[in-house]
Amino acid sequence: MILTQIQIERFRNFIDAQTMDVEEHVTCLVGKNESGKTTVLKALHRLNPANASDVFDVVTEYPRRRLSRDRQAQNLGEVEPITAWFDLEPGDVAALKPILGFEPPEGAQVVAARSYDGQLSIDIYADVAAIVAAACKDIGVDDADRDALTGHTLDEVGSAARQLAKDLEAASEQARSNAVAKLPNALKPYVLLTTEQISEEQHQQIEPLLPRFFYFDNYALLPGDCDLTELAARAASGKRNRGDEALLALLRLAGEDPASLLDENYTSRKAELQAAGADLTDQVFKYWKSNDALTVDFDTDMPIVGNDSDGHPIRHRFLKIELRDERHGGVSTNFELRSAGFRWFFSFLAAFSVYRDDPKRVVVLLDEPAMSLHGEAQKDFLSYIVDELGARQQVLYTTHSQHMLDPTRYETMRAIHDRATREIPELGVVITPVDLSADRHTILPVEAAIGYSVSQHLFLGTGPHLAVEGSSDFVYLLRLSDHLARLGRTGLDPRLSIIPVGGVGNMPAFVAIMGRRLDVRALVDGADTVSTAKKVSAAAEAVGIDADKIVVLGKLGHGLPATADIEDLFTTKDYLWLYDRAVAPISEADLPVTSEPILRRISVAGHAQFDHAKPAHYLTGNLTEFLAQVDDETLDRFETLFLKLTV
Repeated sequence: MILTQIQIERFRNFIDAQTMDVEEHVTCLVGKNESGKTTVLKALHRLNPANASDVFDVVTEYPRRRLSRDRQAQNLGEVEPITAWFDLEPGDVAALKPILGFEPPEGAQVVAARSYDGQLSIDIYADVAAIVAAACKDIGVDDADRDALTGHTLDEVGSAARQLAKDLEAASEQARSNAVAKLPNALKPYVLLTTEQISEEQHQQIEPLLPRFFYFDNYALLPGDCDLTELAARAASGKRNRGDEALLALLRLAGEDPASLLDENYTSRKAELQAAGADLTDQVFKYWKSNDALTVDFDTDMPIVGNDSDGHPIRHRFLKIELRDERHGGVSTNFELRSAGFRWFFSFLAAFSVYRDDPKRVVVLLDEPAMSLHGEAQKDFLSYIVDELGARQQVLYTTHSQHMLDPTRYETMRAIHDRATREIPELGVVITPVDLSADRHTILPVEAAIGYSVSQHLFLGTGPHLAVEGSSDFVYLLRLSDHLARLGRTGLDPRLSIIPVGGVGNMPAFVAIMGRRLDVRALVDGADTVSTAKKVSAAAEAVGIDADKIVVLGKLGHGLPATADIEDLFTTKDYLWLYDRAVAPISEADLPVTSEPILRRISVAGHAQFDHAKPAHYLTGNLTEFLAQVDDETLDRFETLFLKLTV
């Protein structure tokens, strides 16, 4: 069965019923901390748990503000916090046929729900039109006659069939009439797909066909040391600790159980563990790129853990999981001392190994997976989720990391947003597609992922990259370059990609980081020119960028101030032409006669409120008018800069 839709209501911070479509392969839940992402997975896991089964608790998990009021109106144990809809696969259709007594029609769905008191309900539904089509096919009703039979219920269709049979008989269409006349009886078995409940026996037969739900989070990691004696006792009693599931799964992968490792044949059994560890290690390193020189080792110890009533020492067998690092001379360290990211990945693979090759459907629920991994390693793990897990089983995972999102698959993302506020605490969680979310903070990771993808696309071009402070630099350079080129003069080298870095303060970091693998140059201007130029030059030198690729605007000549801004490439008359129209009325007579940058002079004149972008936008919208009056000196200054920047 394929999970297609879920509904959650009256569970923790979910108040009103929230319905969410589920993708066939991978569905991502995006949201802030405490938004309700984990709640979705927890509810779904309890529907039909594969591991670490848990139960609903009406006292602690029913919405607290409504608990007393709602308890007076109904039995809250009967409330179903989770409902799920499943489409049938070919194997399900074949399995259900003997259970129902007929083959489920196309489009039939199984609906399962779990209540607070733990009861699992199962129903099967199908559209009336699909039922009629299936019944007509069974008894040989013509397609034209089938299409003539309409009704919202099976009784209405049955009445229409009886009338149609009479009409066909009157028209001497006896064969068709006989076929249609059988339809009311043919529809009777299908009634349970519309209104009636399935029987208890059918319920018990269908329940094993439901997909199970495997939940994994950061609290289920493998330990570095495990007391196998106590683990065997817990496994026998059914009272397990967090983390036991992964270890028991690892032992099952090796064909062992905790008790079997307590006997004297431990040495041979250890070999089985080593083989299982090698298998998991191979899986890990298909996607773990940080260090491929690690090997998982198992060892044992029999320390004294106490004394019996006669004073004799009591020994327990301990399993020790270690990682040998060939990159550092084969040194072995305890598993718990390795990076949290590697421990998470290996622990998950160990825990899921029991279900990895299970022919039955297992829906994988990953709560904030890989959050302890580096950004690039998170992308590797996302590839594992999509290419490996999602290709075999359905996966739902939660995240607030941009690196765990693929912008090209945004339609598979769901935004989880808790609307409750201190003023209106009754509001609950809503689930929407990311493009419909009203809360920008919820989808911030998606925006960041898109921004990262766009920037990577820009940076990985073949041409050199020119770092500038902001968007106004971008506009001025492009507009004046185009004009100079049309005049047959030197414009900006067309091979240059202009990258606004969001402020001159970001420029040293941009040069230092991106200059390692890209052909980077920078245009430095503004009030902090001296200090910024030193930082940018130092960053450039550190990564081997030629000093002449760092252009300081104040050293360009033409009488420009030492801390010149991009706006100083315009003559005073030309820039004020833009400023007067885009920002506020001003004339050259209003400005102090100094050699300071134009923006500083405007500020001294009383225009402290300034927006770099407005004059640049005005230039774009009124380019022809501006160029009709532009000074030659303005064009000369820009051309000098373009010559300096030529690759």
